[in-house]
Amino acid sequence: MTHLLKLELKKFRIMPNVLFSAAAILFCMLFLTVSMVDSMTDPQQTKDDFESTFLVIGLLVMMLFLIYASVLTARLIIGEYNQRTITILFSCPINRRQLIAVKLIIIMVFTAVSMLAGYVCLCGYIVAADYAFDMLDGAFQPSFLETWIPSALVCIAACAILTLWPFIIGMIRKSVPAAIITSLITIFVRQLMISKDFAYRESVPQLLLIAAVTAVFTFFTFRKKILQVY
Repeated sequence: MTHLLKLELKKFRIMPNVLFSAAAILFCMLFLTVSMVDSMTDPQQTKDDFESTFLVIGLLVMMLFLIYASVLTARLIIGEYNQRTITILFSCPINRRQLIAVKLIIIMVFTAVSMLAGYVCLCGYIVAADYAFDMLDGAFQPSFLETWIPSALVCIAACAILTLWPFIIGMIRKSVPAAIITSLITIFVRQLMISKDFAYRESVPQLLLIAAVTAVFTFFTFRKKILQVY
């Protein structure tokens, strides 16, 4: 398993993906800056507050990195099936299911770490921007972290689990577009779910249900689809 992990990390190309994460975070900073400046300078708008801005951060981080996770899944897994390059690896004396599991673990961990970095950088940015330029309504209170930290951790956990759905549908269809489209549908469904919660995040029962359903379909995919090469 360790050998497979080292092999797949080389194929993963960590530095280009880290650069993408940094670019995505900078894009979010630019988006937040435009939003805060617009609400601050337009007399017809209500000034953004910390709570609403944090919710925007959660939405941006989740959307960008969940979609990117589907792109990684399409490139590292679905694409190898479509191009039949996976048959080269399958000809080696390795456990095929372990190989795919390692790929998924790398994608999930990368998504979780990137989202965590995004939350830390963007929350720090809005606090610093407000301190320097008074861009948000009210003042930052350390008590905000009591809400922000659990919300961020739940979102990261949920999205790490949801990265498996592009894999599930993509493997069933053996289709790269299906994997990408699945991520978009997943984002939409998640937003519908959390919009009904006052904290605007998954509850513990919802998170457990998502994990259980995802585990069942992932198990099915590993049993029925991994060894099929079309």
